[in-house]
Amino acid sequence: MNPHRHPILTPIAGRIPPTLSAPLAMRLDAAMQAALPTLLAREAYVVTRVATLLDVLAVAPEPADLVQLEHDVRTLKQQLRDLACQGQPGLRAIELADRLLASERPELMDAAWSPAWLHAAEMRWLDKFNRDLGNYARWQALVLAAVADVPEARIEDVAAGAAGFLLWLAEHTDRRDLHLSASDYSTNYVAQGQRAAARAKPGAIPVAVLRRDATHLASIAGQVDLIVCTQATHHMPPALIARLVHQGLRAATHGVLLIDVLRSAGGMLAAGIGTNLSTPAPPLMIDAMQSIRRGFLPAEFALYGHLAGARYVRADAQGPAYAVLHARLHAQ
Repeated sequence: MNPHRHPILTPIAGRIPPTLSAPLAMRLDAAMQAALPTLLAREAYVVTRVATLLDVLAVAPEPADLVQLEHDVRTLKQQLRDLACQGQPGLRAIELADRLLASERPELMDAAWSPAWLHAAEMRWLDKFNRDLGNYARWQALVLAAVADVPEARIEDVAAGAAGFLLWLAEHTDRRDLHLSASDYSTNYVAQGQRAAARAKPGAIPVAVLRRDATHLASIAGQVDLIVCTQATHHMPPALIARLVHQGLRAATHGVLLIDVLRSAGGMLAAGIGTNLSTPAPPLMIDAMQSIRRGFLPAEFALYGHLAGARYVRADAQGPAYAVLHARLHAQ
């Protein structure tokens, strides 16, 4: 058996459309996407304030500015939901159910008491899970599509943990002209990724694994074509995501690609089944379901893109359980 495919999970994981796995979430998302232009126009003052705060925080983060940014982004998110459901009781009921599903409780691996060995173990388990379900292969297709017209494309995966995705891509892509780097703020994850990179198969594209703050990317502006962030933003508060997108748009010529979990009841069920069949480690199973609760609707990703100043924003759902944002500073 191919060690990177699960005999049950891989054939079905990518073939279930989000309209089937998360029909209510997709209905709410469609209404929110449609309401987004109205919100941005109606709340132009707050949108402008957010843009100013993002510019200021890129240079000199101040606690008061961080608090204001968090407040503004959360307020706009709720206003978007309210605007989408206005005059539609059925949609409001779906929105209420979504709010009840959503949670900001930290995952086990983010808890203050969580030991380093658990962090490392969850990275290994998550890597196996993504290989078994074929997630890396689907993400690779999205990444390569975003730089299809870029020779010698330079790609950095930020908040990359132990660099599992790019290390997989480096072994499996047919494009040999890619320049790959993975970064994370955690020195432990960086060290784990560097050890994994040193064990890469012969012929794999080299992957540089280094420490970097995903909200401070000015030092690599113009040195990278695409900023990628996979399965990490659900660990972040809204203001931090907005800062990441803002920084990534200004660092990368072809913008930012976010890939993270789609929030839905069906996604929670799939996470429980998937981890049980792939990697039945109790901490991963618990965190996988909590990840879904901390996840996103694509319209929320689209809001982050617009607030960060993107002129090209595409946000949609991919497969049964992922929300994706591709944002660029300039229209294509």
